[in-house]
Amino acid sequence: MKVYILSMQQVNNYGSVLQAYSLKKMIESLGNEVRFLAIEKGTDDALSIQCEKKDIDKKNDSWLETQWNRVKGKILGRNLRRVFYEFRNSTGLNSVNGDEHFDTCVIGSDEVFNCLQKSKWGFSSQLFGKVEAAERVITYAASCGSTKVDDLSDELREAIKSAMSNLSVVSVRDKNTADFVEKISEKKPVYNLDPVAVGNFDDEIRNVTVNSKLPKKYCIVYSYAERFSVPEEIKAISEYCKKYNLKIVAPFGRQKWIPSYETLTPFELLKAFQNAECIVTDTFHGTLFGAKFGKRMAVLIRESNQNKLEDLTQRLQIQSHVITDISQLETVLKKELDKKKIGQILGLEREKSLKYLKENL
Repeated sequence: MKVYILSMQQVNNYGSVLQAYSLKKMIESLGNEVRFLAIEKGTDDALSIQCEKKDIDKKNDSWLETQWNRVKGKILGRNLRRVFYEFRNSTGLNSVNGDEHFDTCVIGSDEVFNCLQKSKWGFSSQLFGKVEAAERVITYAASCGSTKVDDLSDELREAIKSAMSNLSVVSVRDKNTADFVEKISEKKPVYNLDPVAVGNFDDEIRNVTVNSKLPKKYCIVYSYAERFSVPEEIKAISEYCKKYNLKIVAPFGRQKWIPSYETLTPFELLKAFQNAECIVTDTFHGTLFGAKFGKRMAVLIRESNQNKLEDLTQRLQIQSHVITDISQLETVLKKELDKKKIGQILGLEREKSLKYLKENL
């Protein structure tokens, strides 16, 4: 069977490319031919203009500091772009136009339904199910991120409802997205974990080494650029790492108070999580990487990520590793992750995911 995945793997983000790689691998394991479909740009400017990301308050750095940070950011960004470009080329993640007719389109995983953020494609009804070249359209672990139905205009809501009428079955990864789907389309969604959670990366991790790229003992701070910038957070993490003789590493989003290290490939990143003494994160995929591969982890819940992370930590049963205040950091990092329990949960979820894909492709 010829299957096209419609996802966010062209975004230069470790979670985005690894979830796409894992989903591709699972679908191929069921005997299918897999390609990635390019996201079509929205044609309705009135709808696209509503899909704008809210402005984030910027820090009042000095002119010199701003220029220096900009230079460092460009260098790191260029290295990341190169790494992701090479990864997509080597793993078959590049997108193609779906001009030919094909059997099934799988939309997901990642935030494919998160329409209220600025993107180069604007509002694309394709991401909600309007894929005309496919005989059948389904989703797998789709998410709308922080977007809620009440945030939508009447026009957006109707456009999404129309597009979703093309979906044969809907799989979501969190409760907020399930509520979103039910309110707009009246479809009953199935819950599935993100492909990173249920995928098998044993061979990929075994075949890479990170010893020359990272310190001997380190703590990973995994977040988007400059999101760990509050003085109290910087102080708590720095003091903890100094106390336990750990270097601090930020392998993805640059934090200007953390020294830069050599850029990691996606599989090297998973190995780095496996070898880290501890992880501090406030992201969805950072939490998945930590739960699946790490030893100790503190997950910081913020207002902007509450929907995703509260749901995910409950599903993985790692609520004891959540902090809502940075003062809780050391207490939480003393706890080891229960790898046996997490492994059992992920094993059952993998069986559920493969069953869903096998029945609906």
